[in-house]
Amino acid sequence: MIGKRFSSAAETYDRHARPQLSLAQSVISMLPEIYPEQILDLGAGTGLLTRMLTERFPDVPIDAVDVAEKMVEHSRARFARFPQINWIVGDAQTWWGGERYPLIVSSASLHWVADLRQTCENLFQNLEPDGILSLGMMLSGTLKELHELRNEIAPEKTPLLTLPTYVETKACLQEAGFVLERRKHSEEEIIYDDAKAFLKAIHEQGVTGGKVSAGNAPLNRTELSRLVADYQEKYASDGGVYATYETATFLLTK
Repeated sequence: MIGKRFSSAAETYDRHARPQLSLAQSVISMLPEIYPEQILDLGAGTGLLTRMLTERFPDVPIDAVDVAEKMVEHSRARFARFPQINWIVGDAQTWWGGERYPLIVSSASLHWVADLRQTCENLFQNLEPDGILSLGMMLSGTLKELHELRNEIAPEKTPLLTLPTYVETKACLQEAGFVLERRKHSEEEIIYDDAKAFLKAIHEQGVTGGKVSAGNAPLNRTELSRLVADYQEKYASDGGVYATYETATFLLTK
């Protein structure tokens, strides 16, 4: 389901990727002065983080794995001039390439997995002894304004699942065996031109329609019109409307 949703957003994702770009930059900034022999980029998507890796580590082989087949096809074509990148369709919860990596990175992806605990355990198994994991996650406070309004307008259609909290994410990582070296936890407000532009932006990123953003039934036309009007009024900011993104970046070792 997640793969299909983000596959459909392959061509439009990067148009609205300001929060994801910021998180990828945080993942890179966490890294110590190392030059690994090989890198695993899990949930590589359209390659925002992957491109930064090619700049930081020229010529280092990168296995870029994503569950969305069309995302992988899109990125493989887009990065064709980078022969060191091996684009692979795979699920972060279970993916195993047959060897462990000295460096694993992931940004704005693993918060979508169905089982975060299993995913953290799989990351641990994919990492070499003394290896490094730099991980960026979107957390439960992300798009909280939208979720609050949905709950007011159509409480019976509120999504049952939410993004993981900071505490839950940290616990999963440590219980998997990781040693936490550094962390950054923050909230950022992103400004959009208006409520319609905001909803279009998250739709074209594949955010809408998933288990954490869609209820057991879609909003009808009346509910959607009210959502747009109420969002425009309640969350106005200079130059448009705002939406909150809660993120955390972790530097971990095995």
